[in-house]
Amino acid sequence: MLRLKAGDAEPCATSRSGDFLARPLSSLFWWGIPLLAGVLTNFLPIAPITRTLVWIAAMAWMGVGCTLNARRCHRLHCYISAPVLFVGAMGAAAVALGFTPWGPSTASYVINVSLALALSTIVVESIWGKYRSP
Repeated sequence: MLRLKAGDAEPCATSRSGDFLARPLSSLFWWGIPLLAGVLTNFLPIAPITRTLVWIAAMAWMGVGCTLNARRCHRLHCYISAPVLFVGAMGAAAVALGFTPWGPSTASYVINVSLALALSTIVVESIWGKYRSP
């Protein structure tokens, strides 16, 4: 029997019922708004470092959403994409802050690759199923 401690996420009655991706408002909150914020930076007259910082925050926010969703309903895609998004955010920050031999302008490549990898993890669900057993 599963026992919860105070503050633990409540387990889903069915996997789909607790899936943030299955609910439009939570999906918009965790992934739509951060993606929109990042994309909008391409059209605003802001410094490249500011654009990178917005994307770093957006990827971290989406990573938190995936972490919570994986914990909440065991969505396979989220188990894989959460670390990808966190590592991408840290990698972009390292590049932007000059901790790597590449110039700060290459942070956009790190961001794009991270987003593409996170999105591609949806393919895993078509092979092994949407949800894993807890």
